[in-house]
Parts: sequence; C-alpha cells; structure tokens
Amino acid sequence: MEVNKIGWKEKHRLYYDKVIDMHINYGMGYQKISHIVPVSKSGICKWIINFESERGNKYPKDMKQAKQEPVEKSTSEVTDNKTIQDKIASLERQLRKEKLQADAYDTMIDIAEKKFNIPIRKKAGAKQ
Repeated sequence: MEVNKIGWKEKHRLYYDKVIDMHINYGMGYQKISHIVPVSKSGICKWIINFESERGNKYPKDMKQAKQEPVEKSTSEVTDNKTIQDKIASLERQLRKEKLQADAYDTMIDIAEKKFNIPIRKKAGAKQ
C-alpha cells in the first residue's frame, strides 16, 4: 500500500500513537513531526490538541513551555501548603469531636426515653 494514497482514517490508525509519543515524550513540534510522519502539519496539530483536551490538559501555546522542567515551589507556596495541611488536620479533629458529641447526645436521649418512658425524638410521618 502506497503511503500517499491511503485515507485519513488509515493514517490515523497507523500514525496517531506515534505522533502523540513524539510530541509528549520527545517534545517535537508539529512541523518536525510532519517531516517524519506522512500526515499534514494541521492534522498533527488537531491530533495533539484533541489528545491534550481529552486528558484535561490545556495545550501550551509555546513549545518552550512544554519542554521546561517543573519549577521548585517557592517558600511562600510551601508555607501556604503547610498552613493548609494544618487547617485540614484541625478541621478533622474538630469533626471527630463533633461526631463523638452527637453520639453522646443520641445515647443520652436513648437512656432518657427508656428510663422515663417518654418519647423525646419526633416520629417520622405526617401529623394527623
């Protein structure tokens, strides 16, 4: 089968994974990939944009952004992260305390209902 005579779907099946791999793993741009793979530059562009949107990533407008190594967090970000983690821990402790208190109230009501034989909790259902 001659490469130039195959249809779009066949090209997609044959080259899509290769194009995405070259772009993601090797940081190649549309034009460089189009010289290697017999698919148009605009076709490659569409494939990559669709792939990125399916993954939930915004495609970087500049290829240099895609190649950059992750920047280490600044001290303010680390401090903010620590503050957030402390707040989460505090809220979790508060939640455990509130749940324990609610259980204690339920137990107290159960004991009072049995001891005094008085219904304290409202019964479910419509009033008659």
